[in-house]
Order: sequence, then C-alpha cells, then structure tokens
Amino acid sequence: MKTKLTPLNILTSAFFVAAIYSLLFPKSGDWGQMGSMPFWIFALFAFISDLIFRTYVKEIKRIWIVEMAFIIFAGVLVILVQKI
Repeated sequence: MKTKLTPLNILTSAFFVAAIYSLLFPKSGDWGQMGSMPFWIFALFAFISDLIFRTYVKEIKRIWIVEMAFIIFAGVLVILVQKI
C-alpha cells in the first residue's frame, strides 16, 4: 500500500505533537493534563476524516482540493461558533 501525504494527514500529525507537548509541559494556569484533550479529539477527527476522503476520492490532486476545502470550512465554522 502506497501512502500519500494529504492535508488532513499533516493536520493529524500536528495535533498529535501538540497533544503530547501539552501533556509533557502543562501551563500553570491551564487545565494541566486535561488541556491536551481537545488536541486528541481533533487528531482523531482529522484521522477519521482523512480515511473517509481517501476511500471516496481516488486522485491525489482531488484529495488535496477536497481536504483543503474541508479544513477551511471547519475553521470558518469554529470561528463562527466562537462568535455566537
């Protein structure tokens, strides 16, 4: 199986690194180790989304376009929810 790099794959790795960093170096005013929980949830969500997109979209160029659009849509949605 040939693995190809995709935007959600990169995002999953970044969330894993952030979660591990947050576990190892918790801030004093932060929730401590519970502060890493959103990173784990986002990493799992990005990983599952990547698997779903890889199943339904076969061309690597289209995967990049679809996943970038998904990331932008999710980011805008998060910003809009925070404003409410």
